[in-house]
Amino acid sequence: MTADEASVTPPSQLDSWPVAPRLAWFSVVVLMLATILGYLDRQIFSLLVGPIRSSLEITDFQFSLLQGVAFGLFYAVFGLPFGWLVDRTSRRAVITVGVLLWSAATIGCGLSQNVQQLALARFAVGVGEAALLPAVFSLLADIFPQRRLGLAFGLFGTGSTIGSALAYSGGGLLIRHFEKLGGATLPLVGALQPWQVVFVIVGLPGAVVAFLPWLVPDLRKGRRIERKASPKGLLLAFIGKNPTYFLCHFGGFGLNAVLAFGTAAWTPALLTRHMGLDIAQAGLLMGIIGSTIGLLGYAGNGWLVDRWFAAGQRDAHLRYYAYSFVFMAVVAPIAFLSTSLWVFVPLYALVFVLLPFSGPAVAHLQMATPPELRGQVSALFALSYNLMGMTLGPSGVALVTDYVFHDPMMIHKSMAIMFFTTAVLGAIVFRLGLKPSRRALGDAV
Repeated sequence: MTADEASVTPPSQLDSWPVAPRLAWFSVVVLMLATILGYLDRQIFSLLVGPIRSSLEITDFQFSLLQGVAFGLFYAVFGLPFGWLVDRTSRRAVITVGVLLWSAATIGCGLSQNVQQLALARFAVGVGEAALLPAVFSLLADIFPQRRLGLAFGLFGTGSTIGSALAYSGGGLLIRHFEKLGGATLPLVGALQPWQVVFVIVGLPGAVVAFLPWLVPDLRKGRRIERKASPKGLLLAFIGKNPTYFLCHFGGFGLNAVLAFGTAAWTPALLTRHMGLDIAQAGLLMGIIGSTIGLLGYAGNGWLVDRWFAAGQRDAHLRYYAYSFVFMAVVAPIAFLSTSLWVFVPLYALVFVLLPFSGPAVAHLQMATPPELRGQVSALFALSYNLMGMTLGPSGVALVTDYVFHDPMMIHKSMAIMFFTTAVLGAIVFRLGLKPSRRALGDAV
């Protein structure tokens, strides 16, 4: 099979349902539970910046390395072998192993006694979570028609905002509770500080969630895919057909990830340092915004792009973000620099509606990719946006705070600078990718 032959998608896939619609949407909910847990384990770290910094005596930049690089580097790199496994083995088994690993590693974060142990635990969390997205993207692309992919992936993506909301609101309540108790003592473990207890608690549900993906149908089971070219050669030939598309798609949504991860990492600190809220108040506010506005963003962006695409706008998935980045470049700095919650909350909510990108980004990529390459291409996409987002987002803000302003109280200015420059660059990249994105779909259908 040549790269051209591999990229042909029957027109009927635009509208036909490979499985019953009820089963397909049920599958989204089941897989969403895994991403809720993943983001709960991941984002709880952002809320605990104060207690962890105090306990381990580290700076903002050192914390950002634990938060971003230690997690993101392993998350991104291990996505490649997991993507290879997704294209060749049971996708449900890959998810189960990943959930069990990252949940055990989250508990390991709570048992860490020094920064080295915490870094190793964060490495393991990143490795485990790397298994989820390539497997989920491949599974869902098999059971939904193309015209529903944006909404399907968008609804799946709401798991990230639900998980983040639970991390912020529930985590804030947990840390306040255990700070009042002075921590906890566990059998065989001994005394733990409040932040350590929180990690242990949020890691426990993984023992159940890990096995739920087996309720999702795997249409590839028992189906053999014949190839005349080597998998590596086929992948490289496919990407080489339209390299500008992949550069602009991966680069644009990677910059989107820089905004998303940088904002998620430091908004709790901005609320406590610049706005004067305590951890529980900051967590509750972030949780409310995430559980309401965030859900609207994930589902709404996917729905709007699907309708735009169905109306004939073949570059809708990238064009939408070219426009939204220009808007966010203006609105977000105003929100971050404001000293009033009455100004910050509505403007931040607008940004939070526009930031979610997983639905449109993944939908376009899956439509442009042949089924036998979806796991690997999804892993490459996860590699690009996570390397950019989790390293440049948290650490970029911290670098400006520590080495330009030399004052942790200037976090609001650092975030405004990061958001403006990244959003402007992202708008340019998406604009350059419009024509290649249309060509990518023209080759695939």
